Amino acid sequence: MNSILEAREDRAKHIKELMNDYLNKTVIILKTNVVGENKNPLHLKFLCAFFNDIIFETFNDKVILNGHQFSDDGNYCFFVVDEIGTMVKIRTMEIEEATPLGRLIDIDVYHKKSISRQDLSCEMRKCLLCDNYAHICARNKTHSRQELNDKTTEIINNFLVDYLTNITIKAIYSELELYPSFGLVSHKDTGCHTDMEYETFVKSAFAIKKYITSYIKEGLKESIVPLNLKIIGLKAEKRMFRVTGGVNTHKGLIFLLGVFLPAFVKTITLNESKDYMQKLIENISKELCGDYYENINTKTELSHSDKIYLKHNIKGIRQEAINGLKLVFDIPEYKDYDPDITHHNYLIHLMSELDDTTVIHKTSLETLNQVKKDMKEIIHTGGYESNLEKVQNLSDDYIQRGISPGGSADMLVIKIIYEELKKLIRY
Repeated sequence: MNSILEAREDRAKHIKELMNDYLNKTVIILKTNVVGENKNPLHLKFLCAFFNDIIFETFNDKVILNGHQFSDDGNYCFFVVDEIGTMVKIRTMEIEEATPLGRLIDIDVYHKKSISRQDLSCEMRKCLLCDNYAHICARNKTHSRQELNDKTTEIINNFLVDYLTNITIKAIYSELELYPSFGLVSHKDTGCHTDMEYETFVKSAFAIKKYITSYIKEGLKESIVPLNLKIIGLKAEKRMFRVTGGVNTHKGLIFLLGVFLPAFVKTITLNESKDYMQKLIENISKELCGDYYENINTKTELSHSDKIYLKHNIKGIRQEAINGLKLVFDIPEYKDYDPDITHHNYLIHLMSELDDTTVIHKTSLETLNQVKKDMKEIIHTGGYESNLEKVQNLSDDYIQRGISPGGSADMLVIKIIYEELKKLIRY
């Protein structure tokens, strides 16, 4: 307890120093609202990263200074903002109240002194468990620590399920919105496909949404059980085929989401690193694939990917998953670009490296190698934004030749999700 009291004194001293160093500016302190002596529980550590990003977006170029401080009283983020203190307090209260997750953090504002809700004649914060004010319940110890911790976990889990599901669906639509897209179905045309269109993918995405949620919930359990993921995946495939009339729109993506999403959730809640997540993806994938390829000759009916493996020894996205989705993490990040440019560049990078079995199935291994070469040339000459005409011409050519990089499209969805959410992972 002494270390917590000392940490509070250190934070107060730090705040005073910031106010003295930046006169007439406003200081913001963001920290988690934690019950008990452990002020830095693993499953809450992502909160500072999440709200740190929101505060940056809210105050944008008015942020003069930002940093992160480790503390026994709870690690915290600090900001110095060139904005009137009362206006900052109003906007930070809006951040706290915009989502149930905001109940688990405190955003304190200082401009020469602490600015409270009472200073603005605003109602004080309510208790997590009842309609009373939080400070009264805390003072009277109205609720047990276990009750408060259980409620905190419930809020965290509900948020992650909703948030990650929505981010995933958004990523699926982002891939579908790309145009030109080298023979893939888009919102403008059907690419090289005659059996599917934009609406087919929309129906499919809607149909598999509840299974995406199920994948995320599996990651929130104490341990990830690959057999459960396989069952969810098979149900998602069945539902997909039912709504598309037997057309394979998202089968590969269903598999990738099944290994990626639970691993991502577990990494967040354990406050682990990217390396941990990659290893977890690798382990889940190995267990899911098992001895599939060793026993492939015993199958009575071979899929297109099975035939490609037997002929060319290429496993496609299964191999990528077994490798921990290394491509997703290794291809460059594109910052400060329009999303259309960013996503095109991600797709081009993926197409330049991936052994895409969809391309092989629709054409040949020789065509896949030429596709990789085409994409590498685009990368080496400035990327998508420097080769707009070439990308359009190649896309038109691929449509005529029946080329469709479906595997790369599935990997692109994973890349978009990862880049959107990687701020929540410990580095």
